[in-house]
Amino acid sequence: MPRFRQFIVVLSSVLAAAATPAGAAAQPAVTAIRDHIDPTQLRARSDSFAVMIQGAPRGWQRVAITPRGNGWELQDAITIGTMVQQSSRISLNSALEEVSLRQSGVMSGRPMTISLDFANGHVRGTADTPTNGPSGVLTIDTTLSAAVVEDNAVTPLLVALWWRASLDIRFPVLASGKGTIMTYRIRVLGADTSTVPAGTFDTWRVELTTGQSTLLMHVTRTLPHRIVRMTSAGTPFDIQLVK
Repeated sequence: MPRFRQFIVVLSSVLAAAATPAGAAAQPAVTAIRDHIDPTQLRARSDSFAVMIQGAPRGWQRVAITPRGNGWELQDAITIGTMVQQSSRISLNSALEEVSLRQSGVMSGRPMTISLDFANGHVRGTADTPTNGPSGVLTIDTTLSAAVVEDNAVTPLLVALWWRASLDIRFPVLASGKGTIMTYRIRVLGADTSTVPAGTFDTWRVELTTGQSTLLMHVTRTLPHRIVRMTSAGTPFDIQLVK
């Protein structure tokens, strides 16, 4: 997986790749992220972010949710200077189970594509990314448990979680560029206030741990929930909601 892909997940992409090591606190049992989603919060929406590097704008990201038939389409696009240009389209059925992922872009000057299809507890497809060696193309053909969510779907789905002060969950995630399973953890650290170009918001301060990296996020406490900021100590990246 390219180093900036882990954040695009945004979240999972730029910041998580350079983030600080996760702590060793007691952790909750692993469950499906779907078990913690409020279906009423899945509605057509689109949020735009500025990607700041050392305080200066260097790119943008857009995350959108669109109804499609009996299911949903999740869209995530990000551009960071000449380093990253990437767009993803994820199809979900009415049970919020992933049906397909189509992703394309450029990483470190090299084209990349990921094409995955999900059916009957199985995922099949290919991932051609700069970190897959000289040949680039990795064939993915593996069985998945019903609890697994694909990494590009995580960021768009976060707005529909049952956000609360006590939220602390761990869930399995498919690393789409590698075909391997990781465990992510999301927990609310406390209440806060965050000022970004889109305004000043009362937020939950949230920690998203992906593998050995940790991303800090701010999510609005009132409905509809929105991610307004994503940062990580020790990195130059600061992702801020614009509109």
